[in-house]
Amino acid sequence: MLEYIILGFLMYGDMSGYDLKQCMSKSTSYFFDASFGSIYPAFKRLEAKGEISSREVVDCGKYKKLYSITDAGKSVFREWLEQPIEFAKTKLDHLVKVFFLGFLPKEKAIETLQAFIKEVEPVLHELIESQPKIKLKTDIYQYSTLLYGINYYRFIIDWSHDLLKELTKR
Repeated sequence: MLEYIILGFLMYGDMSGYDLKQCMSKSTSYFFDASFGSIYPAFKRLEAKGEISSREVVDCGKYKKLYSITDAGKSVFREWLEQPIEFAKTKLDHLVKVFFLGFLPKEKAIETLQAFIKEVEPVLHELIESQPKIKLKTDIYQYSTLLYGINYYRFIIDWSHDLLKELTKR
């Protein structure tokens, strides 16, 4: 998946690894993130397959490696993009822990859920704050993924509050 994300971002223009990570941090990191330790090996794989190319430039007196998508990379990316969207039922790691909270004392489970809510709330607020800027700067598809994220994090928070209410009743 990371390689397709890299190709997608490079469709917008040339980027360094740092540039790509910054773009991901402001957009896809809410549903797919990668470290520099994953990004640079992915660049190497893509370059070995001829889907991207790189060149060194001097920027403010420093060498900077810029990556560009090739025609082959554009073709691979568009081919992938045209495939049906697959729904992934996995990657909801937080639910694994919630599933087993019954093994904790009730008070500790409540404390754990409250801490989880406090971890998720800032993410929701960050997305909501970025909404006006994103709406003006992006296309409808990118904006709709932002709305998905807002609704998703709202759901998680509401669901967690409902679980807390149920726990305190028992």
